[in-house]
Formats: sequence, structure tokens, C-alpha cells
Amino acid sequence: MSPVLAVMLVATIIATVYVALIAMHVLAIRGGERSGSRYRPRIARWIATADERRRGRAESDAARRLMTGALDRASYRAALAAMAAQDEIEHPVEIPKSKM
Repeated sequence: MSPVLAVMLVATIIATVYVALIAMHVLAIRGGERSGSRYRPRIARWIATADERRRGRAESDAARRLMTGALDRASYRAALAAMAAQDEIEHPVEIPKSKM
């Protein structure tokens, strides 16, 4: 076997294992586990949070439109209130019960 072919074979195996590990982490994150109960690597969080990035872009767009005058203050506040309401539906805050 030529050295170039051997290097390409090793690189392919490493890339395949890497992709499989990322897929396993994404499945673990989306599996409904509580946020603190499982290891959550950065790349898997990034892959699993496309909605968070979308909401961030929407908020940035609203702020940019406010600054350029394309959106007035009342409309800006209404847009952010709608985003916050949607976020509350998708990610309700869990408050732990006190032991007192």
C-alpha cells in the first residue's frame, strides 16, 4: 500500500469517527435530558441550537431596523415581546422547589 493511500485511509477513518461522535452528542442533547444532567460539548450545542441562532438574528435585525429608523419604538417593543413570548412557550423556566 502506498504511503499516500495509507494516510488517506487513516484520515477517512478519523473523519468518520468524528462525525459519528458529533451525531451521538446531538442525539443525547435532543433526547430530553435535563440540561445539567449530561455532558454537552460545544459543537453539539452549536448544532442543536439553530433556533437560538435564528432568534438572535431576528433580534439583531429588529435592533438594526430600530437604529436606522425603519422601525419605531412601539413596533420594536412589540416585536421583542412576541419573541419573548415564543421563547417562554418553547423554553419554560423551571424553578426548583425549596426544601424549607
